[in-house]
Order: sequence, then structure tokens, then C-alpha cells
Amino acid sequence: MTKIDIPFNDWSKNKLIQCKKIATSRSKKYGEVGDFFEFQGDKYIIVMIKKLPLWFIADVLYDSEGADSPDEFRNVWAKIHYRKPVDERKEYFYHFFKRIGYNAKM
Repeated sequence: MTKIDIPFNDWSKNKLIQCKKIATSRSKKYGEVGDFFEFQGDKYIIVMIKKLPLWFIADVLYDSEGADSPDEFRNVWAKIHYRKPVDERKEYFYHFFKRIGYNAKM
């Protein structure tokens, strides 16, 4: 188990605080299954990493990303990736994690 750093924007931080975000999709892989990151005193362990097309993440897994709808997920994604046109066929690393708490024994 290795401690990793995953940067989050303010929207994602708020969703983590609300315990609504249990996944993050990225263009690069952050760590391995079993690695963990910390946010505001809590630990989160990576339990799965899978490469998936963006359309699938948006349509099926949007709630695990913290969004209330596929449209909200797509809007947030577009704001983050405003420099390039969004290609929903492109695959991204979907990181699914579980909050295990700050004092959990690792």
C-alpha cells in the first residue's frame, strides 16, 4: 500500500465532503489497487481501476463520480477539459475507492 496524491477540483472536493463521490476518472492511472489517498483527515483506498469509455462513465457511473445526473457529469467534465473537444469514445482510467477513515489500520 502506497500513499498517493490525486488532485481534485472544488466540485469534487465538495462531493467528497458530502460522501457522494466514490470514484474519479482520469486520463492517467493514479496508483494501484490497495493504494490510498487522504482528504481532510479521511483515508480512501483504491479498490478498483478499470479503463472505460467516457460515455459509459457518464451514462452509467455518473453517480459514483458524485454527479446527480449524466448531464451534470458531462458539464463538469467539459469545464475541466475545456481545451479539447470531448470524445466520449475515448477510454479513461476509472478509479473506484472506498472511504476507510483516518484512524483505520492499514
